[in-house]
Parts: sequence; structure tokens; C-alpha cells
Amino acid sequence: MVTIDASVWVAADTDDEAAWEESRTFFERVLSEGIPVHQSALTLVEVSAAVARRTGSAALARDAGARLLRFPGLLVHPLDLELAGHSAALSARLGLRGADAVYAATARARGAALVTLNRELLDRARPLVAVTTPGGWLESRG
Repeated sequence: MVTIDASVWVAADTDDEAAWEESRTFFERVLSEGIPVHQSALTLVEVSAAVARRTGSAALARDAGARLLRFPGLLVHPLDLELAGHSAALSARLGLRGADAVYAATARARGAALVTLNRELLDRARPLVAVTTPGGWLESRG
């Protein structure tokens, strides 16, 4: 099981992104192995917003969000009061930014590996969450 930070979703969708190849290969492997993907509903907002900011195109942002929602094996969890509470506790304990704490709390609640390109999230979440990069995840799978 994995939880995937928006940074990886966006990198895989942007061929001029430095981590494009690593992210694409990661997603191909997740698909081929049928790995369940546990995401907070916040992911839809973050991915769509990142694409809209980067491209200036509402249509491309909507397309990116639609692709995310069609991803095989995707399980979307609501950002309800329980998840928000866990996220707030992780944020306070680890010094995480708000959205980063939601990804970490989602992964922790589901027993999933958190996959990210965000160095701060990698460093700060590590004490309580199994966190790695797409390349690190691929290496761990052999």
C-alpha cells in the first residue's frame, strides 16, 4: 500500500520535471503490481491546483484531477474530523506543513508507505511514517 504526495503525481504528469522519469516508472510499477493507493481527498485539490498554477490552464487542471480519480487501485479517504485531528497532531509533533501532515496521517492510518519528492516531508515524517522517494520505493521492491 502507498500514499502518494502531490509532488509525485504532478512530476509524473510533467515531462519537463526533473523527477518525471522516476515518477513515471514508480506509477507503472504500482499499476503492474496492483498496489492499493490510499489518498486523502485533499490530493485532488493539490494536484489540480499545482497544474493550474504551473500551466495557467483550468482545462489541464481538470484533466489532471480526472486522471487521478481514474487511477486503478485508488482509495480516496475523506478529510474528516478524525483525519484532520491526526494530521494536526502530526503537524504539531513533527513540524509539518498542513497538507504534508494530511499525507503523513493518511499513510500512517492505512499502514501505507508515503512516497514523496518533498525533502522536508521526507526528513520530518520519517520518525513516525515509512516515507521514501519514488526511486527509493522502486529500489526496495527490487
